[in-house]
Amino acid sequence: MKININFAQQNFSLPWRAYAAEFLGTFVFVFVASGAVLSNIFFGDVGVLAQSLAAGLALGAMIFMTAAISGGHLNPAVTLSLWLTRKISAINAVFYIVSQVVASFAAGAVLLYVFGDRALGFSLGAPILGADVALAAALVLEAVLTAALVFAVFATTIDKRGPVSFGPLVIGLVVVVAGIFAGPITGAALNPARVIGPAVVSQNFTNLPIWILGPALGSLFGIVYEFLFLRKGTKGK
Repeated sequence: MKININFAQQNFSLPWRAYAAEFLGTFVFVFVASGAVLSNIFFGDVGVLAQSLAAGLALGAMIFMTAAISGGHLNPAVTLSLWLTRKISAINAVFYIVSQVVASFAAGAVLLYVFGDRALGFSLGAPILGADVALAAALVLEAVLTAALVFAVFATTIDKRGPVSFGPLVIGLVVVVAGIFAGPITGAALNPARVIGPAVVSQNFTNLPIWILGPALGSLFGIVYEFLFLRKGTKGK
């Protein structure tokens, strides 16, 4: 059975449905990803692998579930990349990002309710930098890993030659691998929505720009993919 998933082709005759899907999908992803971090802290050492699997599997599942409605962006960096390559209009990009960020705040609020005030000291599960990690190095790492995520998005859901049915799985696996590699270094956010809500609700703004600017820079890889592989006249366009 072929599953039709395309981040760039949605029916916006009822756009509020797409925005609602982005809210719900992003909420679940942030809630699970941050919740896994807090569970590791308070209820037993599940390790980096389990936390990475929780984030990647949650994201992949939410993309599957929202793809037919909104395209399953669930990440401001992905939406930005698709806007930069003219796969989504500016107005819809704005509302997508607003929906994603509001969902992040909602997830942070629910995490606070579930885990209590003790979780505030751990930024409600938001990523943190590892010891002695330079800010510039963290920024570059987040940018590179987000570029890898955008690469997966374009190669599996935008490029018509790609394995479209496997898009959510591939994207989720990128998040898992990034978490295993960079989780102890930067938290491997690759997504501003993963950080903004929990960080703001817990009022911990330390190094927050790293997880906004890094993914924003990584989103530029969509332009690179478009130029190299999807230019007019190629079979992939």
